[in-house]
This record gives sequence, C-alpha cells and structure tokens, in this order.
Amino acid sequence: MPKPFQVQDRYFQRAKEQGYRARSAFKLLEIQEKFHLIKPGQVIVDLGAAPGSFLQVIGELVGPKGRALGFDLQEIEGFAEKNIETEVVDIMEKEKVFEVLRVRGLEKVDGVTSDLAPKTSGIRDLDQGRSAELTEAAFWLATQILKPRGFFVGKIFEGPDMALLLKRMKMKFKQVNVFKPASSRDRSFETFIVARDYFMDSYLS
Repeated sequence: MPKPFQVQDRYFQRAKEQGYRARSAFKLLEIQEKFHLIKPGQVIVDLGAAPGSFLQVIGELVGPKGRALGFDLQEIEGFAEKNIETEVVDIMEKEKVFEVLRVRGLEKVDGVTSDLAPKTSGIRDLDQGRSAELTEAAFWLATQILKPRGFFVGKIFEGPDMALLLKRMKMKFKQVNVFKPASSRDRSFETFIVARDYFMDSYLS
C-alpha cells in the first residue's frame, strides 16, 4: 500500500536545505544519475518550468558555458545564475516558442525536459489522457528543436495512452526508457519517459 501522504516529506526538507525551489529537483537528479544526459556546455529547454527546480539542476549541470531556458504559463521568479533564463509562453502556441528561440539564437538545442502536468480532476482516466496530450505536445516540440543525438525527458501519468506515445518516440529516438524516480511520491502514478539519441531520418505526423 502507498504510504500516507505527507506534504513536508524528506525530499521537501532536503530541497529546502539545499536551496532548491521544489522537491522535483531530486527527480531530475535521479534521472541524471541513471542516464547521464546533461553535460557541461549544453543548451537545454525546460517545459512547464515553474517554480524552477529543474532549471536549477540544469543550470548546475551545464555550467557557466551552457544555457537553461524555461517556458511556463506563469512568470518564474528570476535566478541569480546568468545561465538560466525564463519566458512566459504557452507551449501550445508553437510559433511563439519558435520565435523566442530564434531571438535567443537557440533554434537547435541539446535536450528538452518537461515536467508538464494537467490540473488534476481526480478522475484517473481523464487526468491520464490530459497528461498524455501534454507530453505528446512536448515530444513534438522536442522533435522540432533538438540537435541530432539530443535527448527528451517527459513526465507522464501512467495509463493506456502511454504505449502509443512510446511507440512514436521509438521512431525518433534510438533509446527510450520509462523511469520512476524514488523521489516521486508513492501514491503518485507519474513516471518519466527518457528518450536518447534523437535521429531525424524518420517520419512523424
């Protein structure tokens, strides 16, 4: 059985102690520890970036010669680190996203991370479907802006829509894995899709 939900769990406390804006930082740190995706000097785009914990981790890992750019519907409090930038943009408005990237000289990037999640209704099938739609939108965007051999990391709620999305991702990435970080809450049905080695010679409608 899942453990009782506690808002201020140990990851919440660790985030507070280590200066991260949210416990979700540890999810990306676990993904990085297992898959070694993010490297110094890279340019990474983070979708659904508020409040900024993924950006903090990315900024640390890419270092001063790299860049982390976060998109979210809401404004994100600024960072002291010069390699972290944010934009208030709806990722569904694709041309706006492309324009922001063009203006910043970032038409192609090394990786895309997504912590996008829908507002939950409590109806599991509905929430899973909405999560899959967001993850598919993030995945499509990644296929438009990734450099060859780039990576995509996307949160998704486990459900029947995930299998088709995984199949589509395998048409565009050489390696696709599903990974649930230990720092995800026991009662959560979220997981992460980790897609590596993007290649551009296949068709995606």
